[in-house]
Amino acid sequence: MSRPDSPAITTLKNMAALFNGKTLADNTNVWRVAPQISDSFIEKLKVKWAEVRATALPKEFHSKNKKREALSDISFIIDGIEIFPKIYTRNDYKHALLHSFFFSEARRNFSTMCYLMQNNIPTTEPLALLSGNRLHPGTETVLFTRKLEETDIYFYDFRDMLHGLTQEKRNAFFILFGQKMAELHNLGIYTEDTDKNISVRPKGETYNLHFYDFDNFYPWRFMNLKRSKHGVLHSLFCPRYDASLEESEIFIESYLIVRQRPDLKEALRKSVTDFIAAGGSKNK
Repeated sequence: MSRPDSPAITTLKNMAALFNGKTLADNTNVWRVAPQISDSFIEKLKVKWAEVRATALPKEFHSKNKKREALSDISFIIDGIEIFPKIYTRNDYKHALLHSFFFSEARRNFSTMCYLMQNNIPTTEPLALLSGNRLHPGTETVLFTRKLEETDIYFYDFRDMLHGLTQEKRNAFFILFGQKMAELHNLGIYTEDTDKNISVRPKGETYNLHFYDFDNFYPWRFMNLKRSKHGVLHSLFCPRYDASLEESEIFIESYLIVRQRPDLKEALRKSVTDFIAAGGSKNK
């Protein structure tokens, strides 16, 4: 197991990842295409999206209260791939400025998923990002990804299912979960809501965990002790299922082996025991 990079190197790699994919001009728009996507596929996507945008969606998405909209009831198929569009309409001054420097929510989400794929971390497959030119940052941006499989279980729903599993199976899950969360953190990928954006895909007697939705990821937000504690607590506790102390220790042990940070053990264990002593998620 190779040692994780330093925070500085990890941050530089994540900054470089913002430029993932090739760029194609399309009149006033710009398409950023994921590395695995062919030119022929993107041409079909251009045609299909123009049709869907003109016939299936309202003309105007902009509003004060709507920053992005996952179109869960809209999907279409190209070459056997079911595609899921997500529209971003943040056009206030702050987000227009971020967009100008490649740091828009949509760009960070797309680039991070490309980066995870390149590092063999299961994620929603990114296909393309359609946006206005950098000189027109207020325009609508659309992220296209492969739709999750029907068998995928939203992580919060899976937490309900944990109550019905044997202790042996719960322990096995927390070992797996600790490993996968550590792999994500070793790449410097941290968001405050990662625990909400996981799908659990059954695979025989075990599971695959897929991470998605990185709107709240910033490349310079590297993993420190505070963020490690936050990530661990949110992984272990929520109103639907609070891990026991035994399950928490199993998770932490698995997590730290992959992180190669045994020095964090006491601090993480204390944050867990303090949280349990305070009443767990029911006292949040």
